[in-house]
Amino acid sequence: MKNLLMSAAVGDIAGSAYEGRAHRTKDYNKVKMFSSRAHFTDDTVCTFACAEAFIDGLDMSANLWKCSNEHRHAGFGHRYKEWMACHNPQPYGSFGNGSAMRCSSAGWLAKTEEECVKMATETAMPTHNHPEGIKGAVATALSIFYLKNGCDKEFIRSAVLEKYYPQWATQKYGDFHDEYTFNSTCPGSVGPAIICFLESKDYVDCLRLAISLGGDADTLAAISGPMAYAHYREMPDSLVYKALKTLPDWMVSVNERFDKLCADKFDTNKMFNAKLKPRQVTLREYNGEVRPEFTPNVVRSLKADEVFVFGSNLHGHHAGGAARVAVMKFGAIWGQGVGLQGQSYAIPTMQGGVETIKPYVDQFIDFAKEHTELFFYVTRIGCGIAGFRDRDIAPLFKDAMSISNVCLPKSFAEIIG
Repeated sequence: MKNLLMSAAVGDIAGSAYEGRAHRTKDYNKVKMFSSRAHFTDDTVCTFACAEAFIDGLDMSANLWKCSNEHRHAGFGHRYKEWMACHNPQPYGSFGNGSAMRCSSAGWLAKTEEECVKMATETAMPTHNHPEGIKGAVATALSIFYLKNGCDKEFIRSAVLEKYYPQWATQKYGDFHDEYTFNSTCPGSVGPAIICFLESKDYVDCLRLAISLGGDADTLAAISGPMAYAHYREMPDSLVYKALKTLPDWMVSVNERFDKLCADKFDTNKMFNAKLKPRQVTLREYNGEVRPEFTPNVVRSLKADEVFVFGSNLHGHHAGGAARVAVMKFGAIWGQGVGLQGQSYAIPTMQGGVETIKPYVDQFIDFAKEHTELFFYVTRIGCGIAGFRDRDIAPLFKDAMSISNVCLPKSFAEIIG
């Protein structure tokens, strides 16, 4: 593989003609890769500036400042422009998506997860030192790192999307495409960009999905593009050639030197064919179906005989957390705070102390024993909005440990012992 940095630049250039023009991009079939309006933007400038700093051992902040000021009209945001105008620029706590769009070199260069996190953080810190700004860079770079080492999409979903952006983990592209609007933050951009990659068929398809979300189209494509290239191992030569023709000489040089650095640093045949050891998932069998030993962190779908057990309130106002998921996906009924409803089961957790929750847990355990035709996934009830800790709630489920059709969170099972 070569032209590693171009995987972000091509996305940036392709999306630049559509940035902020939501009404022009919502139709996937009307997205052109390189329209007459296409040009590189601040996303490409900062991506190459970070890569150059790694190549030559330069101060990250100083090189970002220098390169950005050499391309002052590349479309930088207002606060970043103020940073550029300072003679002694300091981080300003941004959590904008600028940290995620410029960090791909960290994912390509890193040899270990720890090094990837460190390098991604280094690219973010000059400006985006807010925890969410750093998280956006780390999640993006780790996705590239995992994918270049042979991890599959499900690994990215569980190890990155569920871990860093759980609010996006249950969503599919079609769930938010029509309502998605311009969002320049990491929390509002990185999750959707990862989903664009996860649901893509190839590199170009990934860019089209990102661009047709509308909003900050060039940045969404610059974030997701390197993930797609790391996974699919292919980018159309014609797009790379057109993109390179638009770049200044210093970027072309950085692109070549970065590829050489990666080739020198790694045995590239091994790097792009290696497999990270997959995480072990323990399974069980119930009623002839294979089930997980523990409740997954995120439950996306249920088999016909499965039930989602969530924490509720006595009024049945299922407005947030797992309760909202239960309403949206598994048939929970607004106004019903206890018991079976659709493919979900509500246990009230917000009416008082742990002692007020126990009778409802006991009621659930009795229900599960009686309904052996069903299989129950117990979530970490009470450990979100209700404010309890795992060690407060887990002991209530001690009697459920021996029931074969009840699946508990791993944290609960470990506490119960």
